[in-house]
Amino acid sequence: MLLYTMTPQNFQTVPNLAQCLSVATETRELRVAPGALQELPALFRTHFQADSVFLIADENTFQAAGADIVKILENAAIPILGRHIFPSRPVLRADYAHVGDLVRALGGSFAFPREIQNVVPIAIGGGTINDLVKRSAFELSIPYLCVPTAPSVDGYTASGAALLEGSFKQTFPCPAPRVVVADTAILSGAPDFLRSSGFGDLAGKLVAGSDWIIAETVTPAGAKGTEPIEAFAWAMTQRGLRVALERSLGTSQEAIASQFEALAVTGFAMQYTKSSRPVSGCEHLWSHIWEMGDLSIQGVPVTHGHKVALGTLCATALTETIFSSPHFPLWILQTPIPETTLEQRIGEVGFLFSGMPGKDAALGTAIEKFHDVPTRKRIKELVADRWTELRQRVLNQLMPYQELRTLLQRAHCPIRGEAIGLSRTEALETGKKAQVIRNRYTALDLAWDLGILESALGRIEDDPLYLR
Repeated sequence: MLLYTMTPQNFQTVPNLAQCLSVATETRELRVAPGALQELPALFRTHFQADSVFLIADENTFQAAGADIVKILENAAIPILGRHIFPSRPVLRADYAHVGDLVRALGGSFAFPREIQNVVPIAIGGGTINDLVKRSAFELSIPYLCVPTAPSVDGYTASGAALLEGSFKQTFPCPAPRVVVADTAILSGAPDFLRSSGFGDLAGKLVAGSDWIIAETVTPAGAKGTEPIEAFAWAMTQRGLRVALERSLGTSQEAIASQFEALAVTGFAMQYTKSSRPVSGCEHLWSHIWEMGDLSIQGVPVTHGHKVALGTLCATALTETIFSSPHFPLWILQTPIPETTLEQRIGEVGFLFSGMPGKDAALGTAIEKFHDVPTRKRIKELVADRWTELRQRVLNQLMPYQELRTLLQRAHCPIRGEAIGLSRTEALETGKKAQVIRNRYTALDLAWDLGILESALGRIEDDPLYLR
């Protein structure tokens, strides 16, 4: 792994955009500015050894930026080999089947397979378009360029593509775009719900940080799915997060640029660590369960970032409930460590996911991350022993629930289950499924290992504050 050379005290400062880009292993250039599209020809010629481009968009994103891109490329005498425009209705889903369509569209443009190296796909759109092109370019062994049309997700600069296969959301390996050209004049024209979606995705990093603290703490007990905190990745994703969230409020080009840059930096952190751990905790696990369910409001699919926003509230409620007492809580102390065997756990998870597309994957993950009774006991003893320090670190990292709810409200993000098509109970109960879909230690795993997940979710449901 490439390690950034900084003195330890500098990790207490917020790295600038150039420093963050310097540790990205796949993206060479990021432009975020008004009129950035005009730099497209020069960036193409500097960073790609190809002589033509192929445009991929949907009808809405092509209208937002595609026509301008065509003019700019034509004026620069850069050939456009072809284009693939998805219809705007129904709303494009990140379905792996579309990758095959794009591979055939790109590959079918050449008489000889080796000629594919002479074309650069340009993804024009949001997170779905970008992920489809990202994986397609990987399957064709060619780099690509991204022109975002909304500040809606952190995935623009992330390694890997989050795609549905058999209605189950999973991350497929593939490199991030080599170049990202984000014209703030275009980004600021995105619909409000896409801007707020990006804000929700960014707010989720608060929980990613608290879960990372929990995971690092329980590592000595033999917990699975843990990683030590990597200092520069932490500085990239956490040091300036609250300031970035405040600066991202509003619709000015400056606010849009702040939000997009903050999201892009989280992607660079993923490239740097080769992991999504720095930017994804149990808030994303909640959202991934909901993404299996085709949630929609008045026929419009709920965006990824809006699911993450609500998942962030759920995760914050859970974490605050676990760490509500300054001393190791009596209700946790008196709860016996679950004596659940692996066979019993398989039965529980099979029942939880009965009839769901992700059942087999969830069962596999449940087996992979299962802790036996001695490990659960070690985790409980370690957490009890380090309670004061752990609680302080976790709660200092999190934004208090009421403050977080107000912030998300100001950004026009959903703050109740009903806003994304779920009852309050359904939203909270999702935590039981979310705990077993990834081998990444989070507050959900801590609650399960302590034997309190069910009771903690019950306490949240009885609370007059959470998700109301």
